[in-house]
Amino acid sequence: LMKKKKTAGGESPILKERSQAEKIVFFIVGVIFTLYAVSLIYPFVWVFINSLKGALEYENQDTFGLPQQWLFSNYLLAFQQLTLEDGTTFFDMIFNSVWYTVLSSALSVFTCSVTGYCLSKYEFKARGIIYATAIFCMTIPIVGSMGAYYKLIGELGLYDTPFYVVATHLSGWGFNFLVMYGFFKSVSWDYAEAAFIDGGGHFLVFFRIMIPLALGPVVTLFVVACVQNWNDYMTMILYLPSYPTLASGLYTFQANSQRLVNWPVYYAGLLISLIPVLVLFAFCSDIMMRNMNVGGIKA
Repeated sequence: LMKKKKTAGGESPILKERSQAEKIVFFIVGVIFTLYAVSLIYPFVWVFINSLKGALEYENQDTFGLPQQWLFSNYLLAFQQLTLEDGTTFFDMIFNSVWYTVLSSALSVFTCSVTGYCLSKYEFKARGIIYATAIFCMTIPIVGSMGAYYKLIGELGLYDTPFYVVATHLSGWGFNFLVMYGFFKSVSWDYAEAAFIDGGGHFLVFFRIMIPLALGPVVTLFVVACVQNWNDYMTMILYLPSYPTLASGLYTFQANSQRLVNWPVYYAGLLISLIPVLVLFAFCSDIMMRNMNVGGIKA
């Protein structure tokens, strides 16, 4: 039911009164989402509780119970005991995770911003063909191409070198391209024309005008890429085995030490690996959640 109530200022906001059926639906949906949220949070709570136990206590007692003694020292032991067979330490894994995540995320977002801006704002003959090709390539399944891709990386001399990260993140296509293309398509070209009149060039327009306007989607894509690359373990195992990150290193450590691993210390290392992405999201959440409005141009 819709009722109009006039306020003292003469405004007439429309207030919607939920029916009994709608209240029941909202209640059921709320219960479902609450249970879903609990199912997502519970594994982290379980890992945290077990990361504070002793090795014998974890092996011999109920893993769902609270620890008899809260051993926060396990988090310090994680830096000492979580070492790979080749001598890679926990600090080495952190360093590899940082440079791999930052470099790969920055390159992918920047190149997609460049290609999205150029295809959306500049008219040239091959523009439609390039855009159609980029969309078509996204629809092709890549299953079965790993063998050929692995061979190509080896022939180019990119295997097990940091140049692999650079070469494979300069494509400028994919989902990030579609987001940036759509954003720049909605930005008025009057900004660029005003800069051209004042003597600015194309590089100045892109770096001083367009990129600041696109700060919201750029930061959002960068944070999403950071989370994805931080948790990526398959790339390091297949193509960069000499540079284990926290994701690939902890995976390898657990696989090679199935019977000898100190599980509470291992769980502590897993939780430590979550801290950087959580901190990154906390600092960038305002930019990601804020409504992005492009204004300043009057018709």
